[in-house]
Amino acid sequence: MRTRRFAVERIHCQGCQRTINRALAGRGGIESVDPDQTTDVVTIVYDEARISDDVIRELLADAGFPVQRVTDGAADRTEQRGAAGRYGLLAAAVLAIALAGYAGYVLYPRFDLPAVQGAGLLGLAAAAGIASFFSPCSFPLLLGLLGRQAVRRSGDGEDTARPAVFGGALALGAAVFMVLAGVVIGLGGEALFAGVTFTSTAGITIRTVVGLLLILLGLMQTGRLPLSMHAVEEAARPLARRSAALRREHPVAGFVTFGFGYVLAGFG
Repeated sequence: MRTRRFAVERIHCQGCQRTINRALAGRGGIESVDPDQTTDVVTIVYDEARISDDVIRELLADAGFPVQRVTDGAADRTEQRGAAGRYGLLAAAVLAIALAGYAGYVLYPRFDLPAVQGAGLLGLAAAAGIASFFSPCSFPLLLGLLGRQAVRRSGDGEDTARPAVFGGALALGAAVFMVLAGVVIGLGGEALFAGVTFTSTAGITIRTVVGLLLILLGLMQTGRLPLSMHAVEEAARPLARRSAALRREHPVAGFVTFGFGYVLAGFG
């Protein structure tokens, strides 16, 4: 039996993990499958005499998750130690910036607050920033997603970062959506939503429906409500494959499209 880790292109959610498990689990020679959403890595224990790396690559690609690279356990542990060191430096830098910001607040106060209240306000702001990553809104996750996707692996194995190119392409796609949404709202939004206010019947109805839908999706995401989204996953799989192929073959155009779709999904 051999354990190898297959780095794939974006494991977005638990639905992606289930798709990978369905594609691989039960195949002859595969002992276990463990997709990790946080690292975009699928750890597979398998019998090399019964199934090869190439077959596993094909199965993952057919499921919509093309393999970027394959590593063994020892190499992964070295990479994890290096990543832990980088995250430690990042955390130290963030802490230093926070302390510098608080020092600037103490030296140049703008709100005339006592130091104790200022420290509490700083802690509250930091907690709110952390909590935003766990909110239903997709926009707080955009920076982390862009930072991860802006690094591409070149043919010789070197990581080449092009955050300005990909960030600009994604911003262009998002801006196109914003402009189109603004045009639609400007042309017909006032007449369509003139009677919709926070306390109107229509406004209360919209907030109630959206709130119940968010609660329903939250219960499904946490597994408290045993409802399946497999039908939605199957319907969206061809679109996800075409999107992934576009980003591989034409990265800039792919990120323009991705930016448009990301903001569209966020507004939805």
